[in-house]
Amino acid sequence: MAGVAAGFVLCAPLQVQARLVTDMSGATVEIKDNAPPIADLWFAHNEISVMLGAAPRIRITAENTADNPWLFKISPIMYMAHMGVKPNTVSAEYLLANKIGLVFVPSAAKAEELRHAGVTALAAEYMTMPDMLTSLDMTAEAIGTMEAHNTAKRYRQEMERVLELLKFRTAQLHEAERPRVLHIARLSPLQVDGEKTLIDAWIQAAGGTNAATVSGNHRPVSFEQVAVWNPDVVIVDAAAGELPESSPLRTLNAFKQQKWWINPKGVFAWDRYGCEELLQLQWAAQKLHPTLFADLDIRTAVRNFYNIFFHYHLSDDDISRILAAQPPAP
Repeated sequence: MAGVAAGFVLCAPLQVQARLVTDMSGATVEIKDNAPPIADLWFAHNEISVMLGAAPRIRITAENTADNPWLFKISPIMYMAHMGVKPNTVSAEYLLANKIGLVFVPSAAKAEELRHAGVTALAAEYMTMPDMLTSLDMTAEAIGTMEAHNTAKRYRQEMERVLELLKFRTAQLHEAERPRVLHIARLSPLQVDGEKTLIDAWIQAAGGTNAATVSGNHRPVSFEQVAVWNPDVVIVDAAAGELPESSPLRTLNAFKQQKWWINPKGVFAWDRYGCEELLQLQWAAQKLHPTLFADLDIRTAVRNFYNIFFHYHLSDDDISRILAAQPPAP
């Protein structure tokens, strides 16, 4: 039960007095308690809270065991939380009745609504790599333990190291050497992730270009538009659904040439907005440029990441399952 043990170490409060935390919307919020019970209501943020050692304090979560079973595998204390509570439906009364002292939500509007009702709430959402690290630091400050601060610092150092490595190795690539990557968020209805997203950021950092000339996440598109884009590579979100045998997407060159890949998924979907973004960058770089990153062992990277940041030892089968976007073994 490595996940349980990890949740209880080094959780002594860093400060004993109330502290002011500035959230991602710029709002300054006072946190009065040393270790307030937490409601983490942004899906992507739960693994960040767990990584920072706050799992024992999470009483309410947006997550559930069916959608993200690895989260509960590596941190089984999460089974004790009320699951499936979403930010758009939660009420302040419910949170206060459950004695929640700190809430993480994606949007500024929801955070402000909850604060007006007397709930300490922080907006945590980010759309860029730098903002992701800012949100991580904000979360560590809100959690308020030495473990949280040290882990956030180490994560930032590792992210900066990986980004610098990718930037150095891909710097000399000509435009024609950067594969045009289409990231499919859903297959039915067909949705893609465009520019001004974290998906676009990791595609570019890994030495590719985004084939989708739309802006934002989960943008609806037609097959005809995808055919016009004619991507060199297609990466499909693990939760996108199955590709029907009759789908016209099978006529794309990327599919015929086996440049059609399902994105790994662990504690959260690597390709979206969780802390496994660090692994996504390395996986994508190696997939897009196998010769340039021949020395990058993604299995070792996965094992080390889980050991360091989740205090959890993955078996070889665990790693294979995560890379294949499969749930833990029964």
